[in-house]
Amino acid sequence: MKFALVSVGLPPSQSGQSMVLYHLLKDVRPDQYCLITQKNFYLYGVQGNSSSTLPGTYYYIKPDHQVLRAMLGFASSTHSTGILDALLRLRVRQLERIIHREGCDAVIACTGDLFDPPAAYQVSRSLGIPYILYAFDHYSYQWFSPFLRAFAQKHEEQIVPGAAEIIVPNEFLCQEYRQTYGVEATVLHNPCDLSRYQETPDNSKIGRDGEITILYTGGVYEAHYDAFKNLISALNYLNRPEIHLHIYTPQSESKLRANGISGDPVTYHKNQPIVTMPAIQQKADVLFLPLAFNSPYPEVVNSASPGKMGELLAARRPVLVHAPAGSFVSWYFKRYSCGLVVDKNDPVELAKGIETLVDDQALRENLSTAAYARAAKDFDERLIKKKFWDILESRCTR
Repeated sequence: MKFALVSVGLPPSQSGQSMVLYHLLKDVRPDQYCLITQKNFYLYGVQGNSSSTLPGTYYYIKPDHQVLRAMLGFASSTHSTGILDALLRLRVRQLERIIHREGCDAVIACTGDLFDPPAAYQVSRSLGIPYILYAFDHYSYQWFSPFLRAFAQKHEEQIVPGAAEIIVPNEFLCQEYRQTYGVEATVLHNPCDLSRYQETPDNSKIGRDGEITILYTGGVYEAHYDAFKNLISALNYLNRPEIHLHIYTPQSESKLRANGISGDPVTYHKNQPIVTMPAIQQKADVLFLPLAFNSPYPEVVNSASPGKMGELLAARRPVLVHAPAGSFVSWYFKRYSCGLVVDKNDPVELAKGIETLVDDQALRENLSTAAYARAAKDFDERLIKKKFWDILESRCTR
């Protein structure tokens, strides 16, 4: 059995999607798959905290990622369906040539790019092989432009009902596709290597070296901004200088400051190698998991599964969730009592949550114990890789 995987984000880039695919494929024989992505996209974010390159064969299709972005911007501003259709036809031809030459028995298309899911679907039909949609996010809701969103919606109405299998990272997207299209998706939570989190931190103590550390690790962009600003306002409201926010992110300090993420309670850190992150996370007093209350894509935020979620659960440290009440993240942590959730867009409420975590030892210990239990049940990469492979075997042997 051999499959083609088409994704705009592939290892070693540092995106959450890239890291998930690395976990899923790192132990798969390289002759069992090939990887297809946009030319030059892989250069984005290849830094010290990126994963390794996978051993399988990589194909880089044209146009370059930068050129494609410019063309999409022009097509959107001019409402040119002709440009979109031409780019889709080009993508279909390139994918078909590669997948046919590789002799693949199935094609997996990941969301994140406008053309990958519909192009791979058309190729699957022309080659007579199963099509698997890996919806890391809701495909048609990912686009700011109403014009691009309409294009995606038109194709989504075809590819979702026509897929041999749909994989989603959480129960909310599963429900969304069930309600909208009457199809059942398989939930594969984003995998985490639990072997890197064997140490059991002492949650009875807080404020080592006189500082209480709230830690965030990961990307910071439109899906997070106002939640971070609420956190900084909450820390200023508390007026407890021993509580400090530490941010490890690939985004520059200047970009964070430009978006209001600055002030005395904040310390910025450069990227660290991924092998060092478990220790950094487990030394923190509180782990912060934010999602924006006002973003350009609220539907995506509500159904998002942050790539770091499994890591935060596995770290055995109390997690502070600040996200909309209707989001998957808030629902999950509330349902399983594995984090303290503040789901109101209110810095004062967030301040109360912080103080509760800081002052309640029993709560910290209970949340941390429940968090690791959920990591072992839902995010263990060994279990998720087996489910992933079971899907491939069942779909490719029919």
